[in-house]
Amino acid sequence: MTFSEAVTSVTRSYIVPKCYDTVSNGSPVLMKLLQNAKPWKSGVSYDVIVKYQDSTNGGNTGIADKLDTDRQNVRTTMTFRPKMAYKPVVIANIEQTLNQGDEQVIDLLEAEFDSQAQSLMQVMATNLWTGTGSGNSWDSIYNAADDGTNFGTYGTLSRTTYTTLKGYYLASAGALTLAKMATAYDSVSIGNDSPDIIATTKTLWSTYESLLQPTVRAGYTQNGYPKMNAFGMVPTTAAMAGQAGFDVLFFRGTPVVKDEQIPSGKMFLINTNYFGFKGINISGLKQVNFKKSNDGVPLGVPGRIPSTRGFNFRDMMSPVDQLAEIGHLVYAGNFISENPRLQGQMVGLT
Repeated sequence: MTFSEAVTSVTRSYIVPKCYDTVSNGSPVLMKLLQNAKPWKSGVSYDVIVKYQDSTNGGNTGIADKLDTDRQNVRTTMTFRPKMAYKPVVIANIEQTLNQGDEQVIDLLEAEFDSQAQSLMQVMATNLWTGTGSGNSWDSIYNAADDGTNFGTYGTLSRTTYTTLKGYYLASAGALTLAKMATAYDSVSIGNDSPDIIATTKTLWSTYESLLQPTVRAGYTQNGYPKMNAFGMVPTTAAMAGQAGFDVLFFRGTPVVKDEQIPSGKMFLINTNYFGFKGINISGLKQVNFKKSNDGVPLGVPGRIPSTRGFNFRDMMSPVDQLAEIGHLVYAGNFISENPRLQGQMVGLT
């Protein structure tokens, strides 16, 4: 419908006072890891002591036998360096001045802060799933869950020398089957330790669902999918009441989640007791939250939740050669596995 100037010259357009995010993707695993971050308080590196072999001294003994007193070294140290990722927040002075009073629809600084914080989460998701640990690139589940095929070292240690640092890695996996998932699961399970989250793409999540027994699928259709959030499973009553959470399936009691940031054809088996985010609160910078509830951001997308340990903000300041104010959002720390043999991945799945 087209209106004449008789109307348009005296009538404003209605602007919805909300910015809707049509770009960001969901990453439940990133949300879980950031919400459960461990502190990296000081030190130029994060060192993890690992036992890499059993001793061969000692053993059974007879009456008055001479005892073995040979001392053997069975420990070494993995070393990880801190990493940083950032986004600038830039507001021109003239723009901030004009974005006031009755003509303001959304606060410019607040909108830009939230937008850049959401974009920083996307950078962090990329770091989590594809980081190589080289140079400024973060360590990640990608280089933790590797058997030496792509990453010959982890935590500065050679996986050829220290073979117990090898994770499970299946290349060119082909069609997803329950048998392949079982093999991968068994390979990263030691004693009572097993994966507590299996993460994959939307496509493979649906493929796995199709492999389940018809009675199981029917139960999901009737009752809805179980849900989990950043802190664990959401009780059924809470999920039905609308509490935020991600749809999950189960494999051997472990939640299987779909993560939109995972590269195509991949499935990761993660034990978060031995893999997580170590966050650094940088001295001199503020530790702040972007909006706790921005309903313009889709549910389940980082940016809809409070920020976490390691999320830093340098106050807005005016450069001498620019009529603007500039601040920086910074994430500092690293994604580290204390026991990479308990992490696994399959690639090339269909």
